[in-house]
Amino acid sequence: MTPSPPIPPAIARRNWWARHWRWAMPALVLLVALGAVLAIGFALDRWSQWSRGSEPYVEAMRRARCSIELVQVLGEPIDDGYLPVGTLQQGSDGSGRADLVLKVRGPQAHGDLFLAGRRQQAQWDYPVMYVLTGDTHTIDLTALDDAEAVTRCELADCRAQGDCPPAPAHPPSVPRQALEA
Repeated sequence: MTPSPPIPPAIARRNWWARHWRWAMPALVLLVALGAVLAIGFALDRWSQWSRGSEPYVEAMRRARCSIELVQVLGEPIDDGYLPVGTLQQGSDGSGRADLVLKVRGPQAHGDLFLAGRRQQAQWDYPVMYVLTGDTHTIDLTALDDAEAVTRCELADCRAQGDCPPAPAHPPSVPRQALEA
């Protein structure tokens, strides 16, 4: 009987990577992909929190919640979406610029709030602020005087004077056929 040939030294002394690359490579790719997804998710969450705390965003949502016409179309309460889209720039010299699209929704409908604002000498001006609802109805949220609009809530004034109906506890459901008619 003849002895078996010796094992070549290159095969006998393979390193860890050579022995395990078939499962380690996909695991490494998944780990890198997971890291990228988490980094993007973190960046989007930071953007969402930063932009939602900005003065133009807060003012746009305040005006949306104070608009009698918008409350009639969307219902109450009016909520905002998670992630605003657009740009928001603020300079150290008191200047700034905001071009945002916000999702707004109520119990009855939803829409997109378009906002264009400019900041000069630490004062914001909003030449464009309107909501386009799902049925392509446009509701203007700009005021003739932005300084006056900041101190007033049209809906609260209307309810205080008794000129408009109070907020419904549960908005009535309207059949889809009635909306289409």
